[in-house]
Amino acid sequence: MSYHGRFEQQKQPENRKKGGKGLKIFLIVLAVLLALILIAAAVGYWFIQDKFSKMNVITLPEDTYVYTEAVDEETRPPETTAEETVEETTVETTRPPMSADDIINVLVVGQASRAGEEGKMADTTMLVSLNTYTKEVNVFSILRDSFVKLPDYNGMKCGRAKFTMCYALGYQNSGTAGAMEMTNICLKDNFGIEVDYNIEVSFDGFIKMIDYLDGVDIELTQAEADYLNKDTLYVQRHIEPGMQRLQGMEALSYARMRKAAGDGESDIKRTERQRKVVSALLEKFRYMSLSELNGWIDELLPMVTTTMTPSDVTKLAAKVLPMVIDLKMTGYTVPMEGTGWGEMVDIYDNGMPQSVMKFESAQQKKLIRAITEAEES
Repeated sequence: MSYHGRFEQQKQPENRKKGGKGLKIFLIVLAVLLALILIAAAVGYWFIQDKFSKMNVITLPEDTYVYTEAVDEETRPPETTAEETVEETTVETTRPPMSADDIINVLVVGQASRAGEEGKMADTTMLVSLNTYTKEVNVFSILRDSFVKLPDYNGMKCGRAKFTMCYALGYQNSGTAGAMEMTNICLKDNFGIEVDYNIEVSFDGFIKMIDYLDGVDIELTQAEADYLNKDTLYVQRHIEPGMQRLQGMEALSYARMRKAAGDGESDIKRTERQRKVVSALLEKFRYMSLSELNGWIDELLPMVTTTMTPSDVTKLAAKVLPMVIDLKMTGYTVPMEGTGWGEMVDIYDNGMPQSVMKFESAQQKKLIRAITEAEES
């Protein structure tokens, strides 16, 4: 027993020495790993910054909403008043409540002008509201014929007109930045929509974006196929009804379609088709490899004008990419479906009434902000 005790006493200093050496080796390895991680992160950040520097970046004033003003209410005719439905909500106890910080609102404008043309018309305006809390994408299609109060912007005195006029007037006043800013103010005034970022893509950009992906899969009705086959400018083949792979120019014709048999003069069917294209694109993104995504980004970014800086894109990607596979998409129109009513209005006082979509602004703000700002409706 005494020998065993002496043996233990003699060995302890050597054990401590070995333990100290092992700790030093561990710390050196850890330091090297941390250095490699930091270097990789720095290279990755530089790569992302360099790639997204290809975008055309527009800077809007920080006080964009200085022009915001109250909007006089349009009152729905009594006989068409829609009843409000109250939905029960379940309060989660294991997570903090959802807030506006969980939602990112990106306004995407498809503008119809070609190179060399002086004006810019917003052919398509969609708010993509990314909810990182529920992993949902809520896409709002702004109806072009919405009868809005245009903001008195940068010296311009504006009254009521169709929403489609807003982007063009802002562009005439102050270029692309003016178009984006005036549109943001108009959406805030009339619908309570607060835009975080703006993106503008031209027709040419849309076509190239779809072509690079080898088209999008859309299920066509007979009426839609017939309409596409009559569009000899954008469609160069015969298209059958059913599930079809539409290439860039064909997808553009489909997205702009508003007078297929059964559509009437409504813009609602047109915006529904646009959301189908967005949904088809989302399906493509879910399963793209990194090399495919990299190539698509290189093709698209030079054709994009946006208020996002490369740093903004990096932060947004960090939030969205981990949940791409699980994203669910829901589509809406603005004014919200069933809450607007059509009227003929002599907008320009020229004796030629135009069909517009009227709405109650307070009602729209309540419904829309519940989704885009996590406010209780």
